[in-house]
Amino acid sequence: MTTDLVDEAAVDEGIARTAVVIALRDDLRIADCIASIDEDVEIVLALNGPSDAVLKLIADHPRPLTVTEIDDVGNLGAAYNAGAAATDRQYLLLMDSDCTFAPGVVRAMVRAVLTDPVVKGQVVYGESDGLLSRLTARVREFDEGDYVSALSPPLIYNRAIVDHIGGYHFDELIHWCEDREFDFRLQLAGIPVVHLPEARIFHDAQHGFANMRSYFRYGVGEGIAQETGVFTTPAVPVLWRLYEATRTLVHCARDKGAGAAAYYALLKVAFHAGTAHHLLNDPYRVRDRYPASAKRARMVRSIPQHSARLTKPQLRRLRRAHWEAGRRIEKVTDLSVFRRGSAGPVAASAAGEARQQQA
Repeated sequence: MTTDLVDEAAVDEGIARTAVVIALRDDLRIADCIASIDEDVEIVLALNGPSDAVLKLIADHPRPLTVTEIDDVGNLGAAYNAGAAATDRQYLLLMDSDCTFAPGVVRAMVRAVLTDPVVKGQVVYGESDGLLSRLTARVREFDEGDYVSALSPPLIYNRAIVDHIGGYHFDELIHWCEDREFDFRLQLAGIPVVHLPEARIFHDAQHGFANMRSYFRYGVGEGIAQETGVFTTPAVPVLWRLYEATRTLVHCARDKGAGAAAYYALLKVAFHAGTAHHLLNDPYRVRDRYPASAKRARMVRSIPQHSARLTKPQLRRLRRAHWEAGRRIEKVTDLSVFRRGSAGPVAASAAGEARQQQA
């Protein structure tokens, strides 16, 4: 990173060109999230099935808010796309309603994105006195701590990258794994995700089995992504999943303890149950909306759930799958086109946004 070369005037200009995009349904913790935004950025709320209490909170809120709404409840990809379409800001900072920014984080992330097109901050997972809450924090740390990825939040990116990753922000067919698919396209384009560990956000403590419900939904998203070919499908599914789960749980026990590994085993069961649920029931009714090019991208060694780093064979297989779907994603040879002052990204982004609106 070359953030030391960015002066404060440039950062102020970047702040004016930044929007914080938050997908929101019925979470009243959004009030604390907004209060933690300590810069004069645009705040975009992408509603999907909002409750009356949330609508009242928004109507009474003293800060200016840009509000958009979709009908597809729970579709985070569609919500983020709607949020991106509702603003003309160059830099999009994705955030969750149950998280808060540490002081100065928004400014730090804007400073970083002026020189690097995609920047990921650090999540600090809260925990209560309950055992499940502590185990959830440990597992979440394990799931994100081993590798740097574009899983959000907090994630900020220059929207100029869209034209280089297939012409769209997020795949609206995929529910709950939209950021993972986004990360894969970044790798296909050779656009790195820069980690900014000092840019911390605080995730509210999770209680009970709420995290298991999340993993069940991730499994549904995995099933959709495999069917449409944007994730790979194991050629021998049962054997691969057993091997992958065993290896992952051993690593989790080593890094976070036996209790966390045992809890992660339950999450693995919930994840695969979600995938089976989609295969049998299509709960989000997406199959009728699959493109004609949708088909599985089978590989013997598929992409592990506990990883976002693609091998060269996996990159080749996914690149071919996108090409067969009419999306040619080539490696960006000169990342400097995304830096502040370059004339290239704006025009490229406009083309990508046009394709997104057509989709």
